[in-house]
Amino acid sequence: MKKIPDEIKILSLGFFVLFLGYNGVQQYLTIYFSKLGFLKVGFYCLILIYLFFLFGNFLAPFFVLKFGPKKSLLISSIFYFLFILSLLSKNQTIIYIFSIFLGIFASFLWMAQTSFLIRKIKKEIYGKSSGFFQTFLSLGSGLGIFIFGALIEKFGYFIIPFLILIYSFFPLIAIFLFFQLKEIKFENFPKNKFNFLKKAFLSKTALKFSLLGFSGNLVFGLTIGILPLQIEQILGIFWVGILMSLFSLFPVLFSFFFGKISDFKGRERIIFGSFILRIISFLFLIFPKPVFLISGIFLLAFSFVLVNSIAWATIGDITTEKNLEFLNSLFNFFAILGVIFALFIGAKFSVKIIYLISILTTLFTILVLFPLLKEGLERVKFKIAKEINL
Repeated sequence: MKKIPDEIKILSLGFFVLFLGYNGVQQYLTIYFSKLGFLKVGFYCLILIYLFFLFGNFLAPFFVLKFGPKKSLLISSIFYFLFILSLLSKNQTIIYIFSIFLGIFASFLWMAQTSFLIRKIKKEIYGKSSGFFQTFLSLGSGLGIFIFGALIEKFGYFIIPFLILIYSFFPLIAIFLFFQLKEIKFENFPKNKFNFLKKAFLSKTALKFSLLGFSGNLVFGLTIGILPLQIEQILGIFWVGILMSLFSLFPVLFSFFFGKISDFKGRERIIFGSFILRIISFLFLIFPKPVFLISGIFLLAFSFVLVNSIAWATIGDITTEKNLEFLNSLFNFFAILGVIFALFIGAKFSVKIIYLISILTTLFTILVLFPLLKEGLERVKFKIAKEINL
């Protein structure tokens, strides 16, 4: 078995630090703004971030192919620092402006991350490396969320601005780590890149497969939107940090295991397992009782780790060296669309309607993906490459 390259370890550590800071703050955005007296700003802030993340994906392939993954990581991380710092201004205009910038450069960051991860490893360890990266990403996110919540519980809501200031410096540490990476040089790429991006977005097979990211990130959208408020209302603020940290704790415990197993057993079974757990968890979350809420969150967190542990490995399975960035643009587009959709229904509908919509979305995804997964990912890769001629 091949070892994980040192650069992937550095990349993983950089994202550990970056999202220790960012996710720790993001998880409490809606609560932070609700205590300031304007709850909707928290939702609008998140919607702006993911809306511009959505459209930034059209530019991300060109940005990363022009500047390289390393430079893209360095530039993008600066805007995570600036966004977190902007929250201290409590000025809606300033916060909205930096939310927009963060959304755009977040699309560049994740495009660069996927490009770097897939191009620096061998196919034989896609799952192992994907799980390793997810472990560090989740560990940072979970620690950030848990520490933030625990300190609020101990000292009160007045400490939030101080915590935001401290957390804003973690992206700067990530920038230092990204400096240690070696840049990837892109050679012999087609000149008409826009044409291939267009073909990627018109590929029927790729569009169907993008539903995997859409439905998976719908879960993530619920975790940063309605779930923290639901937990606070039923169990109290302290439980927000504990229960939401499961979405980071479970990946820390299980991502490497499932990623490594998928290299031998295939990704398809893991994907279907995540769908079944997700539907059961949504059914539990419909009922506003502590036992159903806790059970639903446990199952939802476990379904989350199943699909996320193999996310980048799956992208590697169905892309080629020439079409990776263009297809990743499509997959990221629909993934972020899933987050926005979750935030939208979270702001507009009751809890029961939110989870009923989520169940229907998951069932539709299963219906569309089943024939593709039955054929196998290698066949999916061939069909996509043929459809976009790259």
